Amino acid sequence: MYSWRKIREKLFICIIILLSLLAIAPIIHLVIVVSINGIAIFVKAGTSFFTGLPPTPLSEEIGGIAPSIIGTLLMTMISLSITITLAVFAAILTTEFPKNSISVAIDAIAKSLASIPTIAVSMIVYTLVVVPMKGFSALAGSVALTIIALPYAYTYFSMVLRSVPAIYREAAFSVAMSRWSAVIRVLIPIARKGIAVGVLMTMARIMGETAALLFTAGRFRNKVSFSPTEPADAIPLLIFDYILSPYDIWHQVAWGATALLLLAYIAIFFAVKLIVKEVKL
Repeated sequence: MYSWRKIREKLFICIIILLSLLAIAPIIHLVIVVSINGIAIFVKAGTSFFTGLPPTPLSEEIGGIAPSIIGTLLMTMISLSITITLAVFAAILTTEFPKNSISVAIDAIAKSLASIPTIAVSMIVYTLVVVPMKGFSALAGSVALTIIALPYAYTYFSMVLRSVPAIYREAAFSVAMSRWSAVIRVLIPIARKGIAVGVLMTMARIMGETAALLFTAGRFRNKVSFSPTEPADAIPLLIFDYILSPYDIWHQVAWGATALLLLAYIAIFFAVKLIVKEVKL
């Protein structure tokens, strides 16, 4: 017979498993529902779903989401390049000179930005960028996305750089390397895979943002635009607008767009897992 201690242990394990299943059940349900509905739209619309323009409310053709795809890629690339550059330099500065007044200010600003609601960021960028430019644009959307993603990227890169053992810094200094030379030639190469994970996580954060684009991007879906100074659209914006509409054709497009965004996230997830598996210090 089992002792009372073993019974409690088995009972505790069963409760933990049950609670874990309850926690992930909604996520699994969402993934299954989105996959079933989204793949059905891919099959029905074919490649035109990725190359065509969105349908009109009374259209019988599903059309496509090309403007949203291009807009998402354009704003993601612009925002990601700015965010990663600023975040890496800020992380290096605060890691190497933690007691410097500039480092303290950067850390405080990053924590403050992380607590600002994304819709508030959209309104601020509307006032400071959209109004002076006299119109919505992909550039304004990129600025809003950068403000939102910057504190997350900075925090992650700081953690990665601080995780590098001090012995590597000491070894670099022992061969007469300057501090910045040690950072560039020793610390960053050691932490490169962790930084790569941070880049992918930041990309995922940017790609899925909706509220920041409400008053900045412009929801422009009449044609495909590659210009950062022209109005643009994004996949999350299209999903938000279409799923709230009363038109069934737009609901179908929203399902397909959601499935595409989900596939992008899954690809990023597996890329992160692959990189993390290979991280060695």
